[in-house]
Amino acid sequence: MSPDTDRPVAPDEDPLLRAILRLVLVAAIVTAPLFLFGEGFEAEYVGRVAASNGACILLCLGLLALQKRGRARLAAQLLVGGLMALVGVLAWVNGEPPHVNVINFTLVTVLASALLDRGSVLLFASLCAAEMTALAWIRPLERAGADLAEQRFESIVQILPTFVVVAWILAIRSRGSRQ
Repeated sequence: MSPDTDRPVAPDEDPLLRAILRLVLVAAIVTAPLFLFGEGFEAEYVGRVAASNGACILLCLGLLALQKRGRARLAAQLLVGGLMALVGVLAWVNGEPPHVNVINFTLVTVLASALLDRGSVLLFASLCAAEMTALAWIRPLERAGADLAEQRFESIVQILPTFVVVAWILAIRSRGSRQ
C-alpha cells in the first residue's frame, strides 16, 4: 500500500524515488545562489554553477517524467549514474583537493543504496572509489617536506578506508538485501 493512500503501489511507481527526485531538484535550485554567493560571483564559477545545477535540474525533471510513465527502475539508475557523472566532472574541473569532493561521492552511494539493489550499490561505490583514488593520486594534499609518493598515499588513505566502510554498510542495507 502507498503511504499516502489506501491503494496498492504499482511496481514502477516508487514514492521514495519521487520524493528523492523532488528533494534533489529543490536542492539544485536552492544551492545555486548559495554557491554563487560563496564564490563572490566570479565569472568562471557562475558558468560552472549554472551548468552543473542546471544539468541537475534538467536531469530531475526528465526523471520525474520518466517515472510518471512507469519507468521508475530506469529513472533510479539514471539518477544515480547521472549524479555520479556530474560529481565526477565537477571533481576533476574544480581544482580543489580530492578530500573536498568525498561527501559528493558519498551522496551518490547513499542514493544508490536507497534506490537500487546491492549489486548496483557495489558497482557505483566501486566507481566512486576508483575516481576518488585517481583524484587523490593526481591532486594529492600538498604537505611541506613530504615527497610526492608519500603525499599521494596519505591522500588516498585519508579518504578511501572510511568511504569503503560506508559503502559496505550501505550495500548491506540496500534494497536488494531487504527485499
